[in-house]
Amino acid sequence: MSEKEKKILETFGKVIPDLSEMEKEKLLSFGEGMAFMKDRQKQKKKEGEKKSE
Repeated sequence: MSEKEKKILETFGKVIPDLSEMEKEKLLSFGEGMAFMKDRQKQKKKEGEKKSE
């Protein structure tokens, strides 16, 4: 894990306990959206690599 990744996790670890349930839900939704988009990008990249073979 990179230092930047550690810093991100540390920062969120400090903030999350102070968030309201609504703020936690928003943060979770945002993170899930980011994960979904990254998965789609990976999938499209794999499909592009298969087409070029």
